[in-house]
Amino acid sequence: MKFRRVILGAVLVGLLAACTDSVHTPPPRPQFPKWQPNQPRPADRDEQAVGAALAALDFCELIDLAAYDRRKGGDTRPVTREPKVKDSRKTCTLYRDGYEDLVRVQDKDPGHAWLRNDGAVVDLGGVKAYQVETRRDGGVSGCAITVPVSFQRAIEFQLGMSRSKDCGLLRDFATAGAAKLSRDLVYPPDGQDNGRVGACANWVSTSKGENCDPAVDVQVPAGAELALAAGAADPNVECAVFRDAVKKTFGQDFEPIATPGSCYFVEPKHRLQIEAGATANGGAPGEWLADPNKTYKDHRQTSFSGNPGVTFRSKDDGEFSLYVSPLGNLDAVGHVRLKITPERERGIDDWDRSKTVTTVDVAKAHAVMELAMATHFRTTR
Repeated sequence: MKFRRVILGAVLVGLLAACTDSVHTPPPRPQFPKWQPNQPRPADRDEQAVGAALAALDFCELIDLAAYDRRKGGDTRPVTREPKVKDSRKTCTLYRDGYEDLVRVQDKDPGHAWLRNDGAVVDLGGVKAYQVETRRDGGVSGCAITVPVSFQRAIEFQLGMSRSKDCGLLRDFATAGAAKLSRDLVYPPDGQDNGRVGACANWVSTSKGENCDPAVDVQVPAGAELALAAGAADPNVECAVFRDAVKKTFGQDFEPIATPGSCYFVEPKHRLQIEAGATANGGAPGEWLADPNKTYKDHRQTSFSGNPGVTFRSKDDGEFSLYVSPLGNLDAVGHVRLKITPERERGIDDWDRSKTVTTVDVAKAHAVMELAMATHFRTTR
C-alpha cells in the first residue's frame, strides 16, 4: 500500500512538472526611456520691473484724443478721460457728455491668459497684440485687444457698453495707445510673449507650455509591439507615425507637438485640433466599441490596411475618433488612435455657432489613419 502511494505521488509530481513546463510565460514588454519635455524655456521679464512700469504709467494717456477726433463724425459733445484704480490695477475710461462710455483701457491680471490663447495675433504698428471679437445673435457684441507686456501682464483696450462693437474702431485706439508705450515694455509682432516654445503656442490649451515641446522627427521602430512600446514612452514616436499622413491630408499648417501621453497636430488659426497616438498603454480598441456606459455614439467596426479598428463620435458631434489594433485583435491592449476636434477660430468668439465635425474632416481622418497604418503597420491578415 505504501509503495502504491509513492508511485502515485511520483506520477502527480511528474504531471505537475509537465504542466509547469507547458505554461507559456510572455516575454517582457520592450522598454524605452521615458520622455520628458526638455527644450529650453524662454525667460519672462522681471516681474517687479514690469509692475513698476505699469504703476508709473498714465493709462488715460493711452486713450488718444486725436484718434477720437478722427472717428467722432459730426458729434460735438465734450469728452473726458476718467482714471480709476480697482483691485490695485489702473483703468481709464473715455466718456462722452459725462455718461456715455466709449473706450476703456485697463491693466489686466494674469487671468487674461485665455485672451492670448483664443485671440488672433494682430500688429498694432509694430506692437504685438491679441484681438477677440465676440459674436451673438448674428452680430458683433464685443471686441477686446490685449497688448502683452510680460508673460503674465497685459494692457487691454475695450469698447464701452454704449458704443457699437466695431473692432476696426478699437484697433485705431489701440494702435495709437500702443505707440505711446515704451518699446522695452511691449513685444514686436513676432516676439516671444509667453512660455510656450514654437508650435506649442498654437496648442488649444491655457497651459503655460511647461509640458509641451515641438515634436522632433524620430524613427518608428519596425514591428507593432516595438512601435507601441516606443510610443508609450515617447510622444515623438506617436507624432512620427502620423506626421506625413497629417501634413499630406490636412495641410502643411499642422505642426506636431509632444506632450506627456499624447501627440497633437496644431495650426495657427485653431480651427481644428488633431490628437494622435500609438501606444501600448491605455485600453484595447474593443473597449470603445463595446462602450458599456454609452458615452459615445455611431460606433462602427472597420479596418485600416488590414488592421481591425473602430470609429465613433461624441454625442454632441464635437469629436470624431478612430482606434485601431495593429496587433490584429480589438481586445488586445494597445492601440493606434486619431481624434479630431473642431475649435473656435482664433479671434472669433462665436456663441451662436456650435462646432461640429464636418463630413469632409471625417473623410480626411479616415485617409490619415489608412495612410499611417499602411506606412507603419501594413498586414496581410
